[in-house]
Amino acid sequence: MSLESQKTQLFCKPLSQTDINVRLSVPMESFGAFEFAEGEFKVDFTAIDIEEKPWRFRLSKRENDVHPKPVLNAGWLAYVQKKRLQKGDKFLLHVERKEKEKRYRIQALRKAFKFGGSDIWVDVEKLKKDV
Repeated sequence: MSLESQKTQLFCKPLSQTDINVRLSVPMESFGAFEFAEGEFKVDFTAIDIEEKPWRFRLSKRENDVHPKPVLNAGWLAYVQKKRLQKGDKFLLHVERKEKEKRYRIQALRKAFKFGGSDIWVDVEKLKKDV
């Protein structure tokens, strides 16, 4: 069995004004990467940013609804403020698996410029250091 980790992008989402000011709406297709205890409607997890700083988040889903509409709420606004995120920035969530261990990684990107007709995205931490 390989000891190398497998990294899977769960989602990459352009941030809306609601994502910046209230909570992050999480795409349903990434919902299965989280394990909710039976009867629970929230799960806390830690994700590591590009600087290896851990961030605690809570993923919540609606109770008694066929469309759970998952959101990141607890911990999210502190991350937004610390990273100075803006509408239109992108938020990425990855999961790394190494044998039975699972670890989440996060990254925030901002469009820096256009080159050859393509948008060039840079980690917000890199932008803060270059200013």
